[in-house]
Amino acid sequence: MINIQPRTREQREAQKDKDLIEKTRIDQRVGYEARGLGVGNLIHHAPPQSSLYVPENERFDKDFAIADKKQREMQLQQKEQVIEKKRMEGLDRETKKWEYQEKQEQKDQQKLINHTQALTQGKRNQNGLAYNPITLQYDKTQQGNILKEQDDQAKVRQYVRAQNLDQKGNAGFNILTGESRNGVEQIVPNHLKNQYQQKLRDHEQHLKIQTQSQFNN
Repeated sequence: MINIQPRTREQREAQKDKDLIEKTRIDQRVGYEARGLGVGNLIHHAPPQSSLYVPENERFDKDFAIADKKQREMQLQQKEQVIEKKRMEGLDRETKKWEYQEKQEQKDQQKLINHTQALTQGKRNQNGLAYNPITLQYDKTQQGNILKEQDDQAKVRQYVRAQNLDQKGNAGFNILTGESRNGVEQIVPNHLKNQYQQKLRDHEQHLKIQTQSQFNN
C-alpha cells in the first residue's frame, strides 16, 4: 500500500487560487518562449534578443559624460552624413549639367562644320550662291555647274515661251516694210540652241497629242 502524504492547508487553498493555478500552468508549459520566467529572471538573465539585454561591458558604464559624448558624436556623424549626401547630389547634378552643356557645344560645332563643308552659308566672305556678282561668273565647282545648268534651263524655257508668243501673235514679215522678220532663234545663244530645239520639239509633240485627244473626244 502506497502512503501519500496529506496536503497542507496552504496547498489546498492554493489549488483554489485562480492566479496561482495560471502561473503554475505557465511554468509547466513546454517551450522556452512559452514559459513564465518571472521578472527577476528576465532582468538578471535576459536573452540577447530581448530589449532588456545589456552587454557586460556596458552594464557598469555609469559615466554620463562619456555617454553624452557618444550621443553627440553620433548626432554629429548623422549630420555629416546628411551634408555629404547633399554635397554628392549637388556634385552629380552639376556634373550632369556640364556634360549636357558640353554635348550641346559639340553639337553646335559639328553643325557649323557640316555647314562649312557642305553648304556655303557657313563660310565667311562668300556668297550664298555659287556665283560671283562682281565678275558675273559661276564658281568652278560642282555647285557652280549645277547653278549654271539650272539658269540655262530657265533661259531655254524663256526662249520657248517667246517663240510661242511670236508665232501666235505676229506674222512672218514686217507689216510696215514688208521685209521678213527675224524670229527668236536669232537671239538664242549658240550653247543653248540644241536645248532650245529639243524643247521646241517636245512642245510641238505635246500639242499634237493634245489636239488628237480633243478630236477623239
